[in-house]
Amino acid sequence: MEVIISDNFIQKELAKIMRFSDDCFMKYLFKFYPDLRLYLCQLLLDDPTLEYVDIQNVERATKKYKGKFPINDFVGRISEDCIINIEVQNNGVYEEEYDRFRAYGMFLLTEQYTAGDEYQSVGKVIQIIINTSGGLETLNHYKQHLEVMDMKYRQVIKEDKLTTIIYNTKYLQEERDMAKELSELDQFMYLMHNNELHSYSKPSKKLQQIKEAHAMYLASEAERFGYYKELVDEVYDRQKLSRAKREGRYNGKKNVLQRLLLNKYKVNLDKELAECTEQRIDDILEVYLNNGTLEEIKRMIG
Repeated sequence: MEVIISDNFIQKELAKIMRFSDDCFMKYLFKFYPDLRLYLCQLLLDDPTLEYVDIQNVERATKKYKGKFPINDFVGRISEDCIINIEVQNNGVYEEEYDRFRAYGMFLLTEQYTAGDEYQSVGKVIQIIINTSGGLETLNHYKQHLEVMDMKYRQVIKEDKLTTIIYNTKYLQEERDMAKELSELDQFMYLMHNNELHSYSKPSKKLQQIKEAHAMYLASEAERFGYYKELVDEVYDRQKLSRAKREGRYNGKKNVLQRLLLNKYKVNLDKELAECTEQRIDDILEVYLNNGTLEEIKRMIG
């Protein structure tokens, strides 16, 4: 079955990688903006007294879990005995993602062990997951704080060293009054979910700086975004070509070839191609698809 990539699809894919919640932007933000890194950790932990966040890694590769590398966006140390792990999940937190997050949290605990260490020397791990999509049925509130609990006596096991906090941004509008001023944390989550600032709230200087950092990120990544669009366009063209070939449409094949040559070589050969037979168009397309040079194609046109 043939799948044609539409311009609408291309725009949606580009929109995804240009969002504030895009993994690459968040890694960029935490790596290159230490003040904003500290600010966001203060917000997410609800701890304005937090004084520093040292980067342990950004997107580290670790052991595979169920054949995949654990999702890991940012890991930092906020004190001698506490590590923070921040993840952004744009495709939902379902069973597999939840298992992978928990597995990575346990990995951050166990990797602290060294020969002869006492258990008490192992620092706490706080995982913060920003989920901008759907997920498990039980993940049905804006902020959910997950800890080990004795269900019979309803007691949280305080000695457990792994805590997971999940922000499900889709529920923000259900649990907050959107017609009123939001807290800075809620404004940030609104930005992550909607890709724009909340219109009824006055953003802080730090939130404005995040917007400015995003603009800088987009400028620095412009070449990558352009290249991505070019690749998708070429796939689109090749699929259109396949359909045109099967239907034997001479004009369809000629128009696709004209666009391919214009996109790749920045030359307009419409007049020259108008004199070519359908068989010659097919031959030129074959050379193009096998990475032929512009000089070869011009010689074939005659």
